This record gives sequence, C-alpha cells and structure tokens, in this order.
Amino acid sequence: MATSGRGTGIVGYNVQTAVDTKNHLIVAHEVTNVGHDRNQLANMAEQAKAAMGASDLNVVADRGYFSGEEIRKCHEAGITAFVPKCLTSGAKAAGRFDKADFIYNAETNEYRCPAGQRLIWRYSTVEHDMT
Repeated sequence: MATSGRGTGIVGYNVQTAVDTKNHLIVAHEVTNVGHDRNQLANMAEQAKAAMGASDLNVVADRGYFSGEEIRKCHEAGITAFVPKCLTSGAKAAGRFDKADFIYNAETNEYRCPAGQRLIWRYSTVEHDMT
C-alpha cells in the first residue's frame, strides 16, 4: 500500500465489503492494496447488485468513496449512490468560512453567508465541458 512519503510504502490491505442492509449479510467483498476508497464505489456496488439479483439498487458510502466518475458509473448501471462530498477546503482550518457555512436559497438563486449577507449570482463559466 502506497503512502504519501517519498518512495516509501507499508505492507497493508484495504478490505472492501458490501452489505445487504435488510438481511445484514455481506454480499460482496474484495481485498486491494490501494490506500484509499475513491475508485471502489462502482465496482463494489455492481458486485452487490449482481449478487443480490437486483434490477436497481441504492448504495450508501462514506465520503472517502466520493468520486464524480464513480457516481456516474453507478448511475449508468442503475445504481443510486448516496455519498457525501469530501471536505477538501482548508478555509475553516485557516479561520475563514467554509463552503458548508453558506446556505443556498433556490427561490432567490442566492447564498446567505454566516454573517447574514446575500451573495447573488453574477455569472457562470464552462471548464472541461462542464458549466
């Protein structure tokens, strides 16, 4: 299993399991030596779907599994994935407001900051074919 150190590693395994919540049984499992879970969601969800013989499936995973590509693969396979986004902002640690501190109001299409100020929509942009 790779680590963040320069040229170092540790011997270790990452066990993935998928559990049927109705019967509390493991329906799929896999052992990897990859140190993170980001690329495991679709694979494990598809294994669980096949093992359970389900035509569609809802899966729940922790934020370590969050990956837009993996969620898209699940969607294409008839699997609805519920995975919270990763908390990647360093703003809170630096004493600033984090994205989660801003509340969206769909009726006015604006955000309200923790100080009570309105943040109005100004423009949109396209990056990597995404608006």
